[in-house]
Amino acid sequence: MRKKQSREKQAEEQKSHIRKLDRIYRADGRADEKAEESERRRSEDRLRTIVRRNYMTAEETEERRSDDQLRAIERRNNESFEVRNQRQASDRLRTLNSRATEGNGQRERRIHCNALGNQNRIRFHELLMLDVIYSS
Repeated sequence: MRKKQSREKQAEEQKSHIRKLDRIYRADGRADEKAEESERRRSEDRLRTIVRRNYMTAEETEERRSDDQLRAIERRNNESFEVRNQRQASDRLRTLNSRATEGNGQRERRIHCNALGNQNRIRFHELLMLDVIYSS
């Protein structure tokens, strides 16, 4: 079982490496590309990505999301203090802007969902405390 997983991992790494090389080689040819050609190519790339994702199985979609989350976590773990502060500030700004433009219905739903989430966290904490009490 481990050999199969190892072979699959090696195959995936090779595919990834080939894709990186392809991007590099394609980028060399794009240096003298016109803006219209670039936009057309980007549009085609987006369409190919959409088609590929539409034909993904649920497992492949979940795996892609998981990989994306791991890459984001790794990127955040490796960022400097200044970059982290800048990202957090832009996150706060984005939150403030979205709240400033939300309607009353959206605001009420957000507050209601936050309240439910807080209740669930409190209940979970109470359950943890009960578990600690009963296990001691």
